[in-house]
Amino acid sequence: MTSSVEPLGIGERLRNAREARGWSLADVAELTRIRPTYLEALEEEQFDRLPGRTYMRGFLRTYATALGLDPDELFEAYHLEFDTSAQPIMGVHSAEVPIRPAARPSPLRRFLILAALVALVLALILGYIGIQQLRRFAAPAARPESSSQPPTASPKGASAQSEPLAQSPTTPRPRSAEPQPTPLPAAPVTVVLRAAEESWIRISADGERVFQGFITAGEERTWRAQRTLTVRIGNAQGVSVEVNGQPVQPPSRRRVYERTFTAP
Repeated sequence: MTSSVEPLGIGERLRNAREARGWSLADVAELTRIRPTYLEALEEEQFDRLPGRTYMRGFLRTYATALGLDPDELFEAYHLEFDTSAQPIMGVHSAEVPIRPAARPSPLRRFLILAALVALVLALILGYIGIQQLRRFAAPAARPESSSQPPTASPKGASAQSEPLAQSPTTPRPRSAEPQPTPLPAAPVTVVLRAAEESWIRISADGERVFQGFITAGEERTWRAQRTLTVRIGNAQGVSVEVNGQPVQPPSRRRVYERTFTAP
């Protein structure tokens, strides 16, 4: 006889992965911001204690990612074991419904449709011609003004030497406005993480999450943001933080570390 080994359930996978990392439910709750009662419901597979299916999927994905598990595999196991709404209903046969051929439009209806299309095309053409005529009459050609006064003859007995004409004062040209210097964008904030031990991290740049996962021992990662950059580290003692070239010392007593850095 060969004994078959049943695969582990969803709750057992989560609990074994959490205990393998030495985390308590309180540690995971602080790391993922999920209530310990919801985490316990996932491990006990008591899904009716969760607010709803949408929240259950979100909690399960976040919990599995924090533990290094594949959320898609857990979703598939959930659908196979618990989700019975997707099972087909047996013994129901659909009745055959005769399909009637589509009725052809009557000749009168086709004539009315064709006449409406012709009238629409004529209306568009006449409207276009009318607009062009209005534009033509609204813009008369500018004619050059001719001087109607003849040149006046110089009076007799006037001296041959004419007085010099008074020069009209020259109007100073306004100085062109000097271009204003374009304000330079704020210097971005740069954060470098160097992992001495494996740790779960989450990075948010300018309010948007850009990374969530694990950083392995010996790995170095860099992120940049224009305004703010938030760092959340599950193993604060195993990861060093450097901001804009300056090292930042995390607290020595807390396992989970979170801080928001702003651009200078």
